[in-house]
Amino acid sequence: MLAMVKRSVNDPCPCGSNAKLKHCCGRIHGGRPPSPPELVRARYTAFVLGKVRFIIDTTHPSAPHWNDDRTAWRAELVDYCRRVSFSGLQLHEHELDEARGEAHVTFTVAMELDGRDASFRERSRFLEDGNRWRYVDGELDPSR
Repeated sequence: MLAMVKRSVNDPCPCGSNAKLKHCCGRIHGGRPPSPPELVRARYTAFVLGKVRFIIDTTHPSAPHWNDDRTAWRAELVDYCRRVSFSGLQLHEHELDEARGEAHVTFTVAMELDGRDASFRERSRFLEDGNRWRYVDGELDPSR
């Protein structure tokens, strides 16, 4: 099953913002530095669109799933994106600790993996790396 779908930049952004892709996550994929909540939206959209380079580039090197072998990591992400059907993102809250250069964003993703519900709620942790934020890890909400 190939879940990734080509979209026009004039289509609604997959993140659910009701803005056109080119005015929303497309700008972040193009290089505009995002806030942590915007990065959650842009990473979600990257998974939907199969933009694995963006996913890799916005992952912090201290992340537990970091892979120095970018070719293998890319292949793993491409396979994952093809097996998943994403159907929604909802942001709940975010916290910013500027002094520590750390942020948390809580969100829910509705999705199916290999035809089975794999939706989850996560509290993600981001670290500031230079002048940009990168995803480190997340705690899943077991009640979801």
